[in-house]
Amino acid sequence: MSAEQIARLSDHQRERLLQEVLEKLLDSGIELPVDDEESARELLAAFLSQEGGAVHSDDVLRPSVPLETYVRDVLALLADDEETAGVVSEAVDELPEETQMFVDPITAAVVLGALVAFLQTKVDFKISRKDGKTEFEFAVAKKATSDRLVTRVIEAVKNVTVQ
Repeated sequence: MSAEQIARLSDHQRERLLQEVLEKLLDSGIELPVDDEESARELLAAFLSQEGGAVHSDDVLRPSVPLETYVRDVLALLADDEETAGVVSEAVDELPEETQMFVDPITAAVVLGALVAFLQTKVDFKISRKDGKTEFEFAVAKKATSDRLVTRVIEAVKNVTVQ
């Protein structure tokens, strides 16, 4: 599935698709290390800030940008990545006809959850809380061994989240 194909889906279909993709990622064993929107924003902001230029958590999924834009862009990111493309294709194949589709209202939490799940396919990270401060530690995960991959992932996530 390409970004063009995702763009051709209705907002309703994209919302349902993102919900399905997140469920499939979680069913595959990915556990989200954050349990609320603010923690997810902080985690993504800390990750994006690694490549120079601090990104504030308020810059991640800004309310001034329609949520549908983020839904579309996150799906395109997931569909374009070799680690998650199969999950998107499988979820698309299982989508019911739009007239039979019930969609929970999409929330920023779903979008952030999908981004954090995507990040976990690329990077290992630890979250520690000490003296009221949250610290994030990132390390290249799995078969990836280069700073170039981290830079590519940072740019991809930044292009989706900071509009």
